Amino acid sequence: MLLSEYLPVKCDTSRLMGLTQQIVEILKGGLEPNALIDVAAHVTPVGASTLTILQREAGEALIAAVAEKGRKPRLVHALRVLPQQYAVYYWYTHGRCDIPLAASPAASPHERAVAVDLDDFEDWIEVLQKHNWKWRGKEDRAHFNFRGPSDPDLSREAIRAFQKLWNLHNPNDKIDEDGSYGKETRKRLEASPIEGF
Repeated sequence: MLLSEYLPVKCDTSRLMGLTQQIVEILKGGLEPNALIDVAAHVTPVGASTLTILQREAGEALIAAVAEKGRKPRLVHALRVLPQQYAVYYWYTHGRCDIPLAASPAASPHERAVAVDLDDFEDWIEVLQKHNWKWRGKEDRAHFNFRGPSDPDLSREAIRAFQKLWNLHNPNDKIDEDGSYGKETRKRLEASPIEGF
């Protein structure tokens, strides 16, 4: 099933994990070995589509907050790659799935791996603030942004990872691997199989 066919029907990013995991693997392969950190051992993932990956400094700050608190937060989202962000934004702009706020693709701090959404956010506001995390507030209650050092281009690299994946599997319909999210990339994203290539 193509992404464009799936989104009007469901409110579930777990069905996108085939495509998502392919993009994550290409993304990891294009970065410095220590650029990202998997915080899986320090959180309780809430959904089947939760990626437990953050930029290193953000991940280390989250781990320090967890150590201080003495228990794991319930993580809904950390890193989101292009198909996931596209889905969340689609549902938000179409008034579906009870999404209070969502950034457009290429504009979310989740795509830069410097944001988390926590199911039990109220328990974490104070301790996360001590570790350079800022709570978004009532307009997006579950959301926190990391305010420490980070690579501002990670979102572009994640988009480039999708573009590389598309080109690998569509040699007769290549797109620029420029890391920019525009009409041509969106068109190919919508035509991508949710289970992956």
